[in-house]
Amino acid sequence: MEKKTRKIGIMGGTFDPIHIGHLILGEGAYRQFGLNEVWFMPAGNPPHKQNREGRATDEQRVEMIRRAIAGNPHFALCLEEMNADGFTYSYRTLEALNLRYPDAEFYFILGADSLFDFHKWREPGRICRACRIVVATRNQVSDEKLDEALERNREQFQGEFLKLDTPNLDISSGNIRERIREGQTIRYYLPDAVIGYIREYGIYGCQPAAEPFDRQAAQEQEDTQMAGTQKLWSIDKKLRKELDDSRYRHTLGVMFTAASMAMVFGVSLEQAQTAGLLHDCAKCIPNEKKISMCRKHKVPLTAFEETHPFLIHAKLGAYLAGKKYGVEDREVLGAITWHTTGKPEMTKLEMIVYIADYIEPQRDKAPRLAEIRRLAFEDLEECMYQILKDSMAYLSANPENLDRTTEAAYKYYKKLHDSRKQQDVKVWK
Repeated sequence: MEKKTRKIGIMGGTFDPIHIGHLILGEGAYRQFGLNEVWFMPAGNPPHKQNREGRATDEQRVEMIRRAIAGNPHFALCLEEMNADGFTYSYRTLEALNLRYPDAEFYFILGADSLFDFHKWREPGRICRACRIVVATRNQVSDEKLDEALERNREQFQGEFLKLDTPNLDISSGNIRERIREGQTIRYYLPDAVIGYIREYGIYGCQPAAEPFDRQAAQEQEDTQMAGTQKLWSIDKKLRKELDDSRYRHTLGVMFTAASMAMVFGVSLEQAQTAGLLHDCAKCIPNEKKISMCRKHKVPLTAFEETHPFLIHAKLGAYLAGKKYGVEDREVLGAITWHTTGKPEMTKLEMIVYIADYIEPQRDKAPRLAEIRRLAFEDLEECMYQILKDSMAYLSANPENLDRTTEAAYKYYKKLHDSRKQQDVKVWK
């Protein structure tokens, strides 16, 4: 038997259309399981999805995938099912891939919803023998319920079921098609290159943009996005050498969570990912060295920070983000600076990174996490207040560790919370 030398992730689906959630899951699996590549495999003729009215053609779905993954060196398009004759089933596809690529070990990526129906799939046992199954978490499914389902399937089908710890956006291709039909915005739900393609060809009943489609402008925008993606990979390559495994996993969790929140609140994805990726870039530097580096590079420290060096990594991280990792964006540097203490009147980006650091998937110690995670995608300022309230309650037991900036941030967001509450009462009366 040929030795397995490659680890390949498979993202299957109709991709009608492919959206940001698919890309985040693919990237999350690539990072968490050390995959060599992730293949996006559009379904050709699945037996359970026969109604194609109002949908994209096969050629259009493939082209949207090409545009969505352009610029990511470890994403690829796989047409195994698209080119197959007749109905396609996952077990047949995976067995064929194993024969064609004997050196590859396949990781089949599913959403949590699919896990609960896995026993209804055609030949689930053969699927398990052909691959490892990676299951993405969902906000609607508790960790306990998901863990139970994973264990149940492991026992029933003698397969390897792995949990993917990455944010799973509550969006779907069906939801996007509906938004298009209703004339709602799809900005940030899809890569801009895909949105441009949908508008150009009027897919899903999309009305053409008021301005004529400018192919050159769209290409320039796509080139800019690709350059931003390449810059992120370059930063990631350097950063991985500076952090221990635990801190690096946390960093990726913050980056993905910040990106998810940015899509909801209309903040630049590149800014959110960059700030999330670099927010702890100075965390693993010993405390004494942090202080000496700040003095050497004239990074201002308060008397409190001098005696509580665990806070210094934020300011020093902003300095290193600029000098070592080439970040010039002041908004990104501000988000890194304030991600630990917070401050009054934070920008959306600053709040997103602060909150993402608190709620990313691997966090499990803070109180009321489920409630705060829900709030994080609904109201940034109220979420800030709730987090700061819990932080102040925790720090009250050790007031000598309470930073004045955190206290000022709490007072600011509490005042905002109380003001909103009074307005709600007035409206109700």
